[in-house]
Amino acid sequence: MLNFVKESIRLNKFISNSGLCSRREADIYISTGEVKVNGEIVNQLGYKIKSGDKVYFNGQEIAGQKNIYIILNKPKGYLATTNEKNKSRLCTDLISIKNSNKLKTLFSLGRTNLGLVFLSNDLQLVENLKKRSLKIKITCQVNLNKEISSIDMNKMKKYISGGISKKIMVRKIDYVVNKPKNIIGIETSLIQGNYILNFFKKFNYSVIKYDVVSILNFNKKKLERGKWRILTGKEISFLKMF
Repeated sequence: MLNFVKESIRLNKFISNSGLCSRREADIYISTGEVKVNGEIVNQLGYKIKSGDKVYFNGQEIAGQKNIYIILNKPKGYLATTNEKNKSRLCTDLISIKNSNKLKTLFSLGRTNLGLVFLSNDLQLVENLKKRSLKIKITCQVNLNKEISSIDMNKMKKYISGGISKKIMVRKIDYVVNKPKNIIGIETSLIQGNYILNFFKKFNYSVIKYDVVSILNFNKKKLERGKWRILTGKEISFLKMF
C-alpha cells in the first residue's frame, strides 16, 4: 500500500504520525538502521520522504496517519490507562474511528472514576505535555466516604498553603456549592490517582471516586458522559504552544 504524503515530510515525523513512537524514538530507529525507505536502509537524520515513498520498520510497512486530538467524558466502568498491558473495556473502545487503539492518554483514570480524558496519537505532544505536568491545571470533584468538617477543611487548606503538598500536587481545595460536604472540589496538577487518594488519607478520609471536570482550558460542558469530540484547530494550536 502506498503512503500518500501531500508534500515532503521528515522521516521521523512520518513515523511518529503513524502512532508507532515519538520523534525522538524514531530518530533512534533511523540512526540504528532499522528503517527502510523504498527497500533501502536510511540512517540519515533529517531525511525527508515524498508522496509515493514506502516506509518500513522491522520489515512491516508503516502507513502514514493524520494526527488526531480528542477529549472524552469517561463513564464508569471504562479504563483510561498509560499501561498497554490493560486490554479490556478501555476508553478507546468508545471512540469510533480507525486505529483508535493507537490513541494515548495523558494520565490513567480508574474504572470507578469519571470525567475528562485527553487522547491523541501525536506521541510527541503527549510526551511534551507530560513533561510540563506541574503547569497543567486540572480540576476535579471528589466524593469522600464522609463529610469534611470545617476544622479538617481548614487543616487541609493550611497544609496546601504551606507548600508541604508538592508531592501530592493538590493546589486548591474547597466545598462544592450546593453539594453535601463529602463532595469536594480540588485543583491539582497532572493527575495521578494515588496522589489524590494519599492526600485525603492523610486526614483520615477515603476517596470513593472522583470526576475530572476540566483540563487546562478544556471542560466537559455539552459533552455527555461516554461521548467524545475532536479538538478544533485553534484548540490544537493552544496545546502545541503550551
